[in-house]
Amino acid sequence: MFVSFLRRYRSMILASIFFFYIGCGITLSLLRLECADALAAKELSVSDSSLNKVEYAVIVLSGPDNEAKRDAIRATWMKFANNIFVENGEKLYKWNHTWTEHHVKQDFIKFYFVVGTQGLSELSILRLNSENNRSGDLLLLDSFEDSYKNLAVKMLHSLKWLRENLKKLKYLIKCDDDSFVRVDLIIKDLEAYAPEMNAHEISEYVTYKKDLPSYKGLYWGYFDGRARVYLNGKWQEKDWFLCDNYLPYALGGGYVISQSIVDYVGRNADILGHYNSEDVSMGVWTAALDGMNRVHDIRFDTEWKSRGCTTQMLVRHKQLPSDMFQLYKTLVHTHGEKLCKTENIVRKSYLYKWDVLPSMCCRLGN
Repeated sequence: MFVSFLRRYRSMILASIFFFYIGCGITLSLLRLECADALAAKELSVSDSSLNKVEYAVIVLSGPDNEAKRDAIRATWMKFANNIFVENGEKLYKWNHTWTEHHVKQDFIKFYFVVGTQGLSELSILRLNSENNRSGDLLLLDSFEDSYKNLAVKMLHSLKWLRENLKKLKYLIKCDDDSFVRVDLIIKDLEAYAPEMNAHEISEYVTYKKDLPSYKGLYWGYFDGRARVYLNGKWQEKDWFLCDNYLPYALGGGYVISQSIVDYVGRNADILGHYNSEDVSMGVWTAALDGMNRVHDIRFDTEWKSRGCTTQMLVRHKQLPSDMFQLYKTLVHTHGEKLCKTENIVRKSYLYKWDVLPSMCCRLGN
């Protein structure tokens, strides 16, 4: 009798089971969406709250496919931010790093690897999202295609985002993903000497443009004022018209700008001209700004080719991931006393002459 009943009402029973599962699926989907929305809202709230505490931002311009380089930075010099700690309301430096010690990230220092996502394949975007889910430090900008010719555009979009989101920012450290940066020592010097940068302790490394009773900002790096404009090749500048040389600029392997410059460039990003090189563009964007302390520092090894390795260096450009791990290993083994396994000078540095025409600025010395 039961079998007969099943045969008679089989269609009705199957339809009921089908709609039951459909209903369950819709209900679970709605629950997942509600949970996801709640989680997203929570993460946004936490993110917004944490952004309001950021005083020092580090942006690393990176390519979509450079995950290995980003991981090398995460595993090495990014960790040195923990050498800056707060005591009685002041930010102080102390070597505070071992191989195994777990550190809580400082909420006043924030790292961003900037990548443009326009035109990327779905697979590339999935990989970047997966990387960001584990690291939480990618700044993915979908408003431009990531390429060398768009580096200045990338910088404009980055500064615009930083201006809109980091309301308590004091200084920005900019570098590339092949730069090894002593972020801890840079922040230490900023806390102690900025914006004047005229202390006896650093006088052998720095030259600055002029003394003012007070400064409206800081532009700090390794400057060049004699560079000839590239008329062909990778760095060709088809739109350059200002003069025969590039305007004085800090080389892009690593430099520091104050919040006042971030604010100015970010606020005017839509109307500022730009060139192939983002560092050249930064020199142009800041050229007309008055009251900026332009500081040249030989501890920034940021030229097209490394000048070698000395312990006092704050930035070393053109470093492979293997180089970063070696520098990191040496620092850890010496408790922060030595950067280089063996110190060597391959090329001489120069102290910038601010009181002469730019073409005479950069006579080799040290």
